[in-house]
Amino acid sequence: MAVNPVFPAKAKSQKGPVFFKGKKFMERFSQSMATIIIAVGAVAILIPVIWMFASALKLKSNVNSMPPTFIPRQAAIIQVNGEDLFMYEVNLENGETKNLAAVKLDPVNSKFVDPNDPTQVYYAPADNATQIFNVVLHWENFATVWSNPNSPFMVFLKNTFIYSVVAVIGEVLSCSFVAFGFARLRAPGKDILFLFILATLMIPYAVLMIPQYVMFTRYIPDLINGLLGTHIKLADTWWPLMLPKFFGSAYLIFLVRQFYMSIPKDYDEAARIDGAGFLRTWWEIILPMSRPVLVAMAVLSFMYHWNDYLGPLIYLNSMKKLPMSVGLTTYNATYQPSTNLLMAGSLIAVLPLIIIFFFLNRYFIQGVVVSGVKG
Repeated sequence: MAVNPVFPAKAKSQKGPVFFKGKKFMERFSQSMATIIIAVGAVAILIPVIWMFASALKLKSNVNSMPPTFIPRQAAIIQVNGEDLFMYEVNLENGETKNLAAVKLDPVNSKFVDPNDPTQVYYAPADNATQIFNVVLHWENFATVWSNPNSPFMVFLKNTFIYSVVAVIGEVLSCSFVAFGFARLRAPGKDILFLFILATLMIPYAVLMIPQYVMFTRYIPDLINGLLGTHIKLADTWWPLMLPKFFGSAYLIFLVRQFYMSIPKDYDEAARIDGAGFLRTWWEIILPMSRPVLVAMAVLSFMYHWNDYLGPLIYLNSMKKLPMSVGLTTYNATYQPSTNLLMAGSLIAVLPLIIIFFFLNRYFIQGVVVSGVKG
């Protein structure tokens, strides 16, 4: 009986390279795609900043030129025989290319002269001429903004700084103290009260705007004047803007509370054993351990009040009391309107925020992420 030989089965060839199916490739591909998406997003965010910087260095007449350009430039002009003429790069009929001054532009027969020798006259169609532009940076726009007597920039800067610092002090102290109660103390109905505080985040500022204005400009002054016999007026003052900051902010209270809850309560118990009360525990134990979230809260508060526009616009009328956010709008009225000066002022106004963020970037990110204590 014949026995058929048995041969081992051939391994099936894999279709396509194994490299594209590996785990490492998928990880690198995902990281590359994420990097590309972030880079595109960063460019999209930076475009308005680049346009603001470019506009701050332009002339008023060049800011709204069409098509828009990011490079500050203006048409090259030369004086020929006492007349200012625009410069063009002209392709002549003999194949030569020369930089000439335009005397008359015509679709068929434009007239140009050599700026070095005005007696040399050339003729060419307008389509053969390309206007010459020079890159000119007008740094004097910043000096104009800084020294303008009609819109005192230094006064705006001082008012904005004082308002922002006072608001930061008020919100850091009040929010950290209120958050300590919600995170570390026991009280009946504490969670319900905290939900009510969070619910205030859903109320638009437009709903509170008019009642707050009436309260601060009419009812509170009338009450104080009736009790003390004074003639206090809160309209056109900083008090309606600064006083509420010492009563906390719902979002910042929530942010600090979440950080406090990540701190082990063993520290509170140890402080209680040593005879420390609630206030001392908060001031000497919890606050020093909460530096990241306090810095994050201070940065958020400072940025918000530095850019606050609607509040000062409602309560303040005097030029000497305006912050930068409202004061910069006066350049439109003074210079009818002057976008280049407005952009120069805005660029100066945003520089402190950029510097603060870069110096406190590490604490800011750590506080927002709510990393807690690593023991």
